[in-house]
Amino acid sequence: MIELLEVSKENNIYSSTVMCEIEEKETKLNFGINTSDFSRLKRILEFQPFQKSGFGKYRYFFALSYRNNSENDELCFMNVRVEQLKTHKEFEFELSKKYVSNILWLNEIKSLEDIAHLKTY
Repeated sequence: MIELLEVSKENNIYSSTVMCEIEEKETKLNFGINTSDFSRLKRILEFQPFQKSGFGKYRYFFALSYRNNSENDELCFMNVRVEQLKTHKEFEFELSKKYVSNILWLNEIKSLEDIAHLKTY
């Protein structure tokens, strides 16, 4: 699964950093996003549904299942697996179809050459 690590805004440029496994290597990728997805992704990273289960770090993974938003053709709902220690559950979040298509594309990448144009860490 692809893990959402952070979103940032620097010099009015919005970006998302994710971690995925490519060629059996964990690879961090950073790519540009639109303003509305910045807000939506920030909400995901601030979502902490298991506060009573411990003080472990939260992690957020795109579960790759999604459904269209019947009220807005540019948006869809994607499942995100939220984990804290041994507790986990999937929740649905609204994101742009553009962002979701980027995540689905990243999930299909098999070679580091295919992402050479993205900033990696």
